[in-house]
Amino acid sequence: MVRHIIFDCFGTLVSTGSGSLDATKKILLDVGAEHDPKVFYKEWKTHKKRMMAESECFLDEKTWFILSLAEMFRRYRIAANADTAVYPMLDSLFGERKAYSDVNETLAAFRKMGVDCAIGSTTDDDSLSHCLAANGLKFENVFTSEGMHVYKPEPAFYETILRETGWDKAQCLFVGDSYTDDVFGPKRIGMKAALLDREGKHAADVYDPMPDHIIRSLLELPALCG
Repeated sequence: MVRHIIFDCFGTLVSTGSGSLDATKKILLDVGAEHDPKVFYKEWKTHKKRMMAESECFLDEKTWFILSLAEMFRRYRIAANADTAVYPMLDSLFGERKAYSDVNETLAAFRKMGVDCAIGSTTDDDSLSHCLAANGLKFENVFTSEGMHVYKPEPAFYETILRETGWDKAQCLFVGDSYTDDVFGPKRIGMKAALLDREGKHAADVYDPMPDHIIRSLLELPALCG
């Protein structure tokens, strides 16, 4: 039986919309680069995750944005200072990010069921706090990579949450929209995991390990946890 839910935040509870792409467009415009923003941002995002995974030390998300943008400028031969050019992206982290329409009803259902809910997010404290407050979302347990000094999908991310809450991993379900971060990582330490696939992109995919559940809406969760 599931007694504790750990939610990813961005892309799961809260939509990031087009904020990151809009920020990338502005960055390229500001530095006079005529590259395709979609292509540039996709590569930037992938490169940032790779740099984080390969690093032997912890750095906060803001610093990784700067370092990865500097590397992108070198790759694209853009003569600009990433330290200042990055600001539209950092500002977007505090932009208007709306909770999905299924969030409040789902959380209310879990409160009635007596199921504990927490957040485990690979972000910095201030941007997550801003987003939760802006959407009126309150959680007793909120965990960030900045606070724990570890990123998903490292086992220590999930193990720290279990240690801090005292929850039994056999009674926990991790819920998120990223297979690597929200399914592979939790299942590697023996926790159940649900992949949120709002657009039905992953229904036919074969994973190893497979998610315990693949859902299209958070509203499906209470019945799965009862």
